[in-house]
Amino acid sequence: MAEKVVEVTTHMGSGWKVTAQVREHLLVIDQPSASNEGANPLETFLFSLGGCISAIAKMVARERNITIRQFDVHVRAVMNSAGLLGQPSDDPVGFKEIAINTSIDADLTDAEKNEFLDTVCNRCPVHDNLLRPSLVTHQVQHQS
Repeated sequence: MAEKVVEVTTHMGSGWKVTAQVREHLLVIDQPSASNEGANPLETFLFSLGGCISAIAKMVARERNITIRQFDVHVRAVMNSAGLLGQPSDDPVGFKEIAINTSIDADLTDAEKNEFLDTVCNRCPVHDNLLRPSLVTHQVQHQS
């Protein structure tokens, strides 16, 4: 199967607001202590994880002819903010732990729900990137 490229370009606006035009959607990231026009980057990251798990759950349910009446994902992450504030810490700058809890309303046993969630998480690209990080590079684009 051909590789798919996903791209997003962000724009720093006034205050702490960052926007991105993604297809026909305007996404906004902001800080609650600023103008609070959107979720902060960490909340957006966790939303991406829960949203991806939900989308893959719909795909897997469709493939298996399972009717899901409700599928809720609660993502809870713990971090030490010392690193992002430039203070020394033995903890990672990002999250130390992330817990995913789902509530699934479908005609499945508890064991089947657990197997279903395992399959979903194993097929979720965002979940996979947390378990097996992608190579990330960074550079300054010099303007002429």
